[in-house]
Amino acid sequence: MTNKGHGCSAGDLSQASKSQRRALIAALAINSVMFVIEMSIGLWAHSSALQADSVDMLIDALGLGIGLFALNRTLHARARAGFVNACIELALAVGIGAQLIHQILIGALPDAAFMISMGFVAMLANLGVAGLLMRYRHQDINMRAMWMCTRNDAIGNAATIGAGVLVLIFGVPWPDWIVGALVALLFAYTAIGVLREAWGELQQPRKG
Repeated sequence: MTNKGHGCSAGDLSQASKSQRRALIAALAINSVMFVIEMSIGLWAHSSALQADSVDMLIDALGLGIGLFALNRTLHARARAGFVNACIELALAVGIGAQLIHQILIGALPDAAFMISMGFVAMLANLGVAGLLMRYRHQDINMRAMWMCTRNDAIGNAATIGAGVLVLIFGVPWPDWIVGALVALLFAYTAIGVLREAWGELQQPRKG
């Protein structure tokens, strides 16, 4: 619930900020480490799905960093942070699309075993991050955007695991390509929605 009045004392707000900051820092660390690991394995295994998934981790890490910057700032400042976060997500979605085209052109068969195992590890990481952020997801546009991105990650992880199973069974690369494309489209769809909401908030007159 958005707090528009003065019902919370300064002490309550300070305590909430401390717990929220700890959650954001922990989530930032998890996403940063997972980005490096998953991107490295995705490149080695020639998996578009893992590479897209790792970029999702990077998007979340950037969003969490912006969220830490926006913490305890005005609603207008948090809306700007959400807007910047969505712009970055949209740009990275385009980058995923370009990398997907490259994967299709080279036609390399991804390593299904790595897709499945890494997808499972990434899903556990994202469920942990979602748990950390869940209590703050209705606080403002920026926190809502970060929670939505983490939710998207978990969906992408499940799809990556499913694609890995199909690649393993049929020995063809197209399930990996499809998941990579769907993840990129999901990023773009979410980013556009957050951009619209943040832009609407930015058009509101500043209070105080």
